Amino acid sequence: MSQDYQLIDGINVTSSEVKCPGCGTAIGVKFDPATGTLVCPFCGLNSKLPTPQNAAVTAEFDFNSALQRANVNWGRIKKLVECSNCGGQSLYDAEQITGACPFCGSTSVAPAAENNQIMAPNAVIPFAVTKEMAEQIFMDYIKKCWAVPKKVYNCKLENLTGVYLPFWTFDALTASRYCAFFRKDRDAQLEMLERDWFEYVDDIVVCASAKVKNPYIPKLQNYDITKAVPYSPEYLAGIPAERYTLGLDYCWERSKEQITRKLKKDIHLADRRQDVDWIRTNYYNVKFRCLLAPMYFGSFKYRKNTYHVAINGQTGKTLFTVPRYFAQMIIVAAIASILTLVGHFALVYLFPDSPLMWFYRFIYGG
Repeated sequence: MSQDYQLIDGINVTSSEVKCPGCGTAIGVKFDPATGTLVCPFCGLNSKLPTPQNAAVTAEFDFNSALQRANVNWGRIKKLVECSNCGGQSLYDAEQITGACPFCGSTSVAPAAENNQIMAPNAVIPFAVTKEMAEQIFMDYIKKCWAVPKKVYNCKLENLTGVYLPFWTFDALTASRYCAFFRKDRDAQLEMLERDWFEYVDDIVVCASAKVKNPYIPKLQNYDITKAVPYSPEYLAGIPAERYTLGLDYCWERSKEQITRKLKKDIHLADRRQDVDWIRTNYYNVKFRCLLAPMYFGSFKYRKNTYHVAINGQTGKTLFTVPRYFAQMIIVAAIASILTLVGHFALVYLFPDSPLMWFYRFIYGG
């Protein structure tokens, strides 16, 4: 692990609002994802925190009254720092010594200006994956890949940092009018039709960070929202959290894109004879939640290149680019293409009446 990140992982001095219930110390108390408890390094007490099974249901706010419900009380977190390299803003314990940006590793961090219009989160998904688990997940991921140079298996995951990312979640009642191409059966002609569709959409998740440029986040944000708990600063003990930079209105418009794709998919699944051409939707009773969710960021080096790694801190789902033998990939692709052509030739010209040919014609419409 590089020197930049050792400062983040060192002993943290928190404010007096998060103390060990055993000995009363506020020094070094951290949240442990493995046990879901606060761990005291002095008396060894593990303090149990509310779990999704026994915690109160996380509240959702009415979208239209969001401005009246703005809340900036983050509990113990009172220090906001900004990276001069990537612009990322992170919230830390009030007295914690911050040495590096959790997003890019730069040590060029400085206190950032506070903004009283920033809403505090009302829900958090606690880390369920420890750093040790994340490192093992990284190695298992590489081992499952093909055409990987042997030296890649010796690569070590570096600069691994857990951080809470900001998300908005949206619920809404939708009433839609759509136009679809409709085919009564396989041999019938296409028809145009217009119909109504009503659906309740729940927990549409949109990342609220404009600073984290990792391309894998949209594919890794499949969090289990049912495991969210009401926000409590204890879950962030020793773990940085990013302040959201994409506002509620902007992310609501982005969520509409997800909702539209979901509605089209659900309409098609309800009747596979329909292919939606266009859809117009009205939204009612929109609710939102300001959510913090866990993510690990790290990197590894192979030859002269640095590869970035992202791991979902709840599910363990992992994505990153794996170095491969491009020559082997080209050969495999070429062999697959040749086999496809040979199989097509054999079916069409050598075995035109075989059962496989009937299946082939059914699939490809030949």
